[in-house]
Amino acid sequence: MKNRVDPLCGPVDGRIERGVAVFRGIPFAEPPVGPLRFAPPVAAAPWAAPLDAGRFGPISIQDADPLFQAVPPTERNFFHEGAVTGEDCLTLNVWSPDVHGAAPVLVWIHGGAFQFGSGTGEWTVGASLARAHGIVVVTLNYRLGVLGGLYLGDLDPGRSNLALQDQICALRWVAANIAAFGGDPGRVTVGGQSAGAMSTVALLAAPAARGLFRRAVVQSGHAAIFPSPEAARAGTARVLAGLHIDPDGDVLAELRAASALRIAAVQRGLGPVPVTPLVRDGVTLDADPVAAIRGGSAAGVDLMIGTTVAESRLFEVTGWSTAPGSLDAVLGGLLVDAGARAEAKALYEGLPGSPEDQAYRALTDHDWTQPARAVADAQTQAGGRVFRYLFAWPSSARDGRVGAAHLVDLPFLLGNLDAPGAGALLGPLDQAALELGAAMSTALARFVTDGDPGGGAPGPWDPYTPAARATMLFDTAPGQAPDPDGHYVDFWQAHRAVSTEPLAALVAGA
Repeated sequence: MKNRVDPLCGPVDGRIERGVAVFRGIPFAEPPVGPLRFAPPVAAAPWAAPLDAGRFGPISIQDADPLFQAVPPTERNFFHEGAVTGEDCLTLNVWSPDVHGAAPVLVWIHGGAFQFGSGTGEWTVGASLARAHGIVVVTLNYRLGVLGGLYLGDLDPGRSNLALQDQICALRWVAANIAAFGGDPGRVTVGGQSAGAMSTVALLAAPAARGLFRRAVVQSGHAAIFPSPEAARAGTARVLAGLHIDPDGDVLAELRAASALRIAAVQRGLGPVPVTPLVRDGVTLDADPVAAIRGGSAAGVDLMIGTTVAESRLFEVTGWSTAPGSLDAVLGGLLVDAGARAEAKALYEGLPGSPEDQAYRALTDHDWTQPARAVADAQTQAGGRVFRYLFAWPSSARDGRVGAAHLVDLPFLLGNLDAPGAGALLGPLDQAALELGAAMSTALARFVTDGDPGGGAPGPWDPYTPAARATMLFDTAPGQAPDPDGHYVDFWQAHRAVSTEPLAALVAGA
């Protein structure tokens, strides 16, 4: 059954599906083609004839993510069945419990290393949250890979961080139009996982995003791999060389003339994360995002932020890294100081589990947990209210080698444990796992609604402070824990100067 709404953008015909109003493929920006290729997004012009929002639009041009090449059913995390790619991809999707209401709004930004994924993946659809918790959910596409991340700021300061600018454009669309879909524009939460979480941290610091949201959810994200302009220029040089474009010629004209197939081929050859739309350019993104957050760039924004205890396990599954040979080998790659390596070895050898478990924990604390806690500390120092969590539920998939890896917590948080393909990453789910999923999605909905995720099934959840470090531990028996990983994170904070950059090998394409 069609369901028409009349937002400022123009009339939109959605569908009612099991009691939820669903609107797919709504353009929030003009197609980024022709003169708009490698240019900042331009808000979509209003339309007069009703827009049929019954199907998803094209998703950004991309290669196949290595996760679903290794575990094929996980393909449905990245895009819907029957998805097609194209450059005319700047669309969003809305799930609403009542188009005549004024419900809180969650805008979710997908992950995928800024190279893969879309706002159409079935692990992130908003139907469950809308139906069970009465919130409006928005997902969106943004330009991926070279099309969204190529740094051209030396040609024009505005031609930097294009995917981040796409996300800001979508948030502006939400501010102007979401009331017609039953959402309250004064209660918007922006969130994301992995690259979407990195994007959310960037939005906390980006001047153009201020005032567009009231709360933020950072699921496995931080600001520690935001490149400098100098590093971004090196990535641009590699792309131009791969496309046989003279850097001293008419670069923009040649980029616009390059076929999408050539661009995709060059991108494929560059390896993981060759370019990123999170350059510290001082224009679209502050030159020091954490300092900007600490200084109040996101003043008044409530923050929910957390990581898993074994983020790094996923990258063995995808083939982006190999299993750690030993704790010594991992620490040798992370720390340049022998004394620090000895201190870390004594610290992590005291943890329960196998030497491989200890090695993965060290990798995760270095690459993910400590940088994420730095964001939490910065927001609390600015006076913001922060809620921190740690996800420890162990997946049994692949003979237990997945564990509490990166991405495992996504279907738990968004209430999509029954999504197609999720079981291939999670393994069989018992009653305790189902209850954990209900508790996490309820906590998210409570946070989106009033900024406080506590009080549900896991019990009290106190705000995080750098002194008390209250943390919600999401495990088989969830509950608040007093600083469960403090000693390990403190170590990496104290030794950051003598350690490698987070995810350094991955970013370098190793």
